[in-house]
Amino acid sequence: MATGTAFFAYPESNPLVRDAIRGAAETGSINGIEVKLWEAMNILGFKLDNLVRDSIVAADFLAADVTIPNYNVYYEVGYALALGKPVLPTLNTAMLGASDSIRRVGLFDTTGYASYSNALDLSECLGAWSTQAWQNRAAEKRNYAQPLFILDTLKKTDFRNWIFHAAAESEVKYRVYDPAEVPRLTASQAYSEISSSAGVIIPLLSQQVVDADLHNLRAAFLLGLSHGSNIDALVIQYENSPAPLDYRDFIKNSASRHETLRHVSEYCHETLVKNQKPAQRGRRGEASILTKIDLGSSSAENESSSLDQYFVETAEFSRALRAEGAIVTGRKGAGKSAIYLQVLEHLKGSSSRRCVVDLRPASHDLSEMREALLSVLSAGVFDHTIAAFWQYILYFEILLKLRESIIPKVKSNFQVQQKVAAIEDQFDLDDQVVSGDFTSRLKAAVDKVVSRAGQSDNAEDLRTELTNYMFERPIPALREAIAAICDGYDEIHILIDDLDKGWPPRRVEPQDVMMVKHLIETLQKIRRELSKKDIELSHLIFLRGDIYERLVEGTSDRGKYNVINVDWSDPLQLENLLLVRVATSVEEDDEELAWRALNPPMPGGDAVGRMISASLMRPRFLIDLCERTLSFAINRGHASVEEDDVQDAIQQMSLYLVSDFGYEMRDVAGTPEDIFYLFIGSAEKLNQAQLKEVLGKSDVDLNVDETVDLLLWYGFLGIVSANGSPVFIYDRAYDFRRLEAERRSRGNELTYILNSAFLSGLQ
Repeated sequence: MATGTAFFAYPESNPLVRDAIRGAAETGSINGIEVKLWEAMNILGFKLDNLVRDSIVAADFLAADVTIPNYNVYYEVGYALALGKPVLPTLNTAMLGASDSIRRVGLFDTTGYASYSNALDLSECLGAWSTQAWQNRAAEKRNYAQPLFILDTLKKTDFRNWIFHAAAESEVKYRVYDPAEVPRLTASQAYSEISSSAGVIIPLLSQQVVDADLHNLRAAFLLGLSHGSNIDALVIQYENSPAPLDYRDFIKNSASRHETLRHVSEYCHETLVKNQKPAQRGRRGEASILTKIDLGSSSAENESSSLDQYFVETAEFSRALRAEGAIVTGRKGAGKSAIYLQVLEHLKGSSSRRCVVDLRPASHDLSEMREALLSVLSAGVFDHTIAAFWQYILYFEILLKLRESIIPKVKSNFQVQQKVAAIEDQFDLDDQVVSGDFTSRLKAAVDKVVSRAGQSDNAEDLRTELTNYMFERPIPALREAIAAICDGYDEIHILIDDLDKGWPPRRVEPQDVMMVKHLIETLQKIRRELSKKDIELSHLIFLRGDIYERLVEGTSDRGKYNVINVDWSDPLQLENLLLVRVATSVEEDDEELAWRALNPPMPGGDAVGRMISASLMRPRFLIDLCERTLSFAINRGHASVEEDDVQDAIQQMSLYLVSDFGYEMRDVAGTPEDIFYLFIGSAEKLNQAQLKEVLGKSDVDLNVDETVDLLLWYGFLGIVSANGSPVFIYDRAYDFRRLEAERRSRGNELTYILNSAFLSGLQ
């Protein structure tokens, strides 16, 4: 049994937890573990006095009970981890739902936790702290190119949008954790983001907001990490919730849009100043080759400044670069945004006579737009209005981008300045319009339509009124204005990404089909109209593959569009993706050593091969899985990745897939988010009758045939081929028709198989 001193953080409110901890503390003292108990401060905010932090610094390790999620405890865990203190999370499994609760949060996926049911169990855990505690042994280099980190929210409220608008206006480059994209944030990922930052913005949410409980726990943890890393984070909340007015030490309150913008703008300026100072956080102890490996972020938006260093130029990227008009499709995490950013940089940098219009609406704004228009428009008027609306907003954005690009070039050309000034007067391009982003202008245009529609008493005349009011006159005027100031440009490129973030949860609606169709057709129409004025226009729309399949290919326009699919099906290509990232993160002489440390041989194939097989062939999943593996290996003191590191990382990734991947299906197809839980306890291989029986356990009346098709399309299910090997959709280059033909050919011998990536999570 080890000896040492522990500071124990826990909420005092639950007697089952409190009594076990107090009993273990008494027993621990007898066994050589001196435990200093946390006596709960009866506060609801994040005000933590210096005595608590000093106690953490003085202790050999921090014990933290996470049975009941608690802001203060999460803060202290983050604070200790940032200091490099060993942390032993403890969980009372005698409490109903405790294990489910900690898995739901996700922060402890890579740290693990010690389970106990009583004081004696807990005492034994404390006695073995030196082998069970998790200690962060790695530190990240300052990300000088993107020095600001922002905790995003699941629901994109106005308060959240104000924060991001101010950050964008400040021009400080930032990275984001977005739970809508990556539902689980691990402790190692959180530390990596915070320790590489010069500034951190953490919004707090009222309990009335969806996902507030999980969000505020992440906020507490990130704040602890920030303070432990000597970063003065901006913690901001709307009005006085959730923290009370008495505890303002770490929190700024905002009661308006203006106040939010001011707080964030001032902090962003401070971040730019702090980013000029050298980072003082270094690696602890002797660094192994594993600590030198930097795979970059799995989210392209968080690595835009360094992506070009290790971006793999695939054939699909080359096609996107050459395309005059195309839809770039791929599954979530396949790398669409990476291609978007690289195409954007290439187009901007390759010619000064090229105008690039990049449009990325904020999450859920398109959904809100659709709902707002549907509230005042009938179905026929909706289609007509959306078609004209897209034309108006796209012409408007082209004009704004041309104006923005021209102004710096014509300081001495009075004639062109007059043209620009006349256009500004004609279209009311005041500072608020010009300084806003695409999202704000989109919302303003929708508000105009809704306002006008609400004034009409005659539904039959509404279509004509809308056309005359907003579109018939402005659209030709916008087109003429573009032609008037486009002399200095040979071509215009429009890039549109993040449309899929706007779909409502629980199934895509028919109106969403029409929105995408009208957008595509509008771009083609604008291209034809501008070509008559000798203006060349190209466009790329980036759309999730499952969205495209259900929204576009399911219509009569199947095969009509130029589609570039970026899904990955070759394991060697994915291996090369990792190899390039490893090679660019270390010195040239260390490349081979680093790759061997990450990818040693082991039973069942090498480490990277095993990770690829558990990644569903998606780069984002593979990078996340590899980061988890590195986290386990580094913090266990391993010189290279070992089998248990890979196995534990795969198990944690499997838990993520089972618990969160179902939301991806739900948002598009309307299946229950917990659909994978139906397969807990089932066999790995199922015949058709057994599969139907499993799906029949759902509380929702599922269409079995349609659901099986979806499970095959998403890669959860495969089929057993004639030679006995499993076949998943990525083994057939994502050609569902080919997989379907193979399934039919099996006849009565058809057997389905669960993807091994989900198996340990289902166990």
